[in-house]
Amino acid sequence: MKAHVALVNPSYPPEAAQSIFLPLGIGYLAAVLEQKGYKVDVIDCQITRPDQKTLEDKFRSLNPDIIGITSATVTYLPALDVLKTAKIAVPKALTLMGGPHVTVLDHEAFTESSNLDIIVRGEGEQTILELAKLVSERKLKNLSQVQGITFKNKTQIIHNPDRPFIADIDSLPQPAHHHFDTNMYRLFGVNYMPIITSRGCPSACTFCLASKMCGHAFRGRSPSRVVDELEWLRDKFNAGAYAFYDDTFTFDLKRAYAICDEMQKRKLNLPWDCRTRVDRVNKELLAKLKATNCQLIHFGVESGSPEMLKLMRKGTTVELNAQAIKWAKEAGISVAVSLVIGYPTETPEMLQQTIDFLNKTKPDYVYMCEAVPYPGTELANFVQELGLEISSNWNQYREETQVFKNELLPLDKLEEVKKEFFDHYLTPSYFLRKKLKGDFYSQIMARAALNHIVWNNKTAMWMFRKLSRIRGTKKSVGGYSTSVQEQETQKT
Repeated sequence: MKAHVALVNPSYPPEAAQSIFLPLGIGYLAAVLEQKGYKVDVIDCQITRPDQKTLEDKFRSLNPDIIGITSATVTYLPALDVLKTAKIAVPKALTLMGGPHVTVLDHEAFTESSNLDIIVRGEGEQTILELAKLVSERKLKNLSQVQGITFKNKTQIIHNPDRPFIADIDSLPQPAHHHFDTNMYRLFGVNYMPIITSRGCPSACTFCLASKMCGHAFRGRSPSRVVDELEWLRDKFNAGAYAFYDDTFTFDLKRAYAICDEMQKRKLNLPWDCRTRVDRVNKELLAKLKATNCQLIHFGVESGSPEMLKLMRKGTTVELNAQAIKWAKEAGISVAVSLVIGYPTETPEMLQQTIDFLNKTKPDYVYMCEAVPYPGTELANFVQELGLEISSNWNQYREETQVFKNELLPLDKLEEVKKEFFDHYLTPSYFLRKKLKGDFYSQIMARAALNHIVWNNKTAMWMFRKLSRIRGTKKSVGGYSTSVQEQETQKT
């Protein structure tokens, strides 16, 4: 009899921003399992937020043979709680964990949880199929033959060889979104549907784990398969906008042009956004993106300091960053930039270079993320080499917090700089401009500005709390979300 698999997306810790995104990784795992005839159930704790008893009852009612849990670093401790609940409810179930945190710290995870049976490292689709087959055939004694896993054999931790990355990602089925109520992930009434069209990151940024999870080699899906999925998302799930989650959507320029050509050929004109590098765009490509209704492009600018860009191994320059922003805006595409601030050895003067860069280039939105030394990154090694005091609480490993002690840019200085910048950036006039522009992405930016204005105005905050009691606290969205603790504060 074929194994029954339950896949779980753990909650964020209560102090973290409760960002709501459709979990594509679990969708792909469910899809490959169902394609081979396995029964699959999915639990997204970030949507349902079950307490321990509710989750325990859910596991008992499902009674699966395998319980697989994904986690990033910030959701690692909540994932351990899910593991504990799973073993209490279904002691016989084989428990798996995957994701970037345990891919790097696999041995440590076994010392931190007695409820963990197997860690799936890196890409998990082929690995989980092999494990499901072994469970179905009652051949778990053959675990040593499964590439890409770490498991415990009595007192010994066995780290099997890595599994090669999937060469032909066109061979993967479309993610199993039927397991999710996509209405729960809506943004401003729009089904904002994610898609990944490539895997692998040739870049070598010191703060990122993408290449460890998906390899350095770029593996792109064919343009026809990409647009097949876009049509499927529109027709099956009523997509109103698309988020291309590729690390570098335009890495292969020829493929990016071909995807746009195919979108135009099929008259697919829904708004969309993508993420890419400033050195992988040109004027012609940006005009093509705009012609297919790309309304927002995300650039990883990271810093306005040449010294910081070199230290981060970004492979770009301040001049390239400015040029790409200028070209995109001239093409009529809104620009969001992400920054990494508070990097080890960064000085207040270097941080001011970044602020000056923002004031000069005027991007449409800014994500100001504090440097987080995720396990396995060069940044984590750098922090250790410098002997900086670092937090051991994984719940703190999120981009709005300072994880290590930086004497050059302490937390109060970073908070002061961020507040001063956003006070001058997210103004009432900014809110009105974006609100009146009216497109989907401008509405998101307008909401972010409104949130900032309200939180910085005592009278507005008092009115907001009064309205919250009447209307109920609204679900947070995307990158502009609040923590559970903040939501509770609004009610008091």
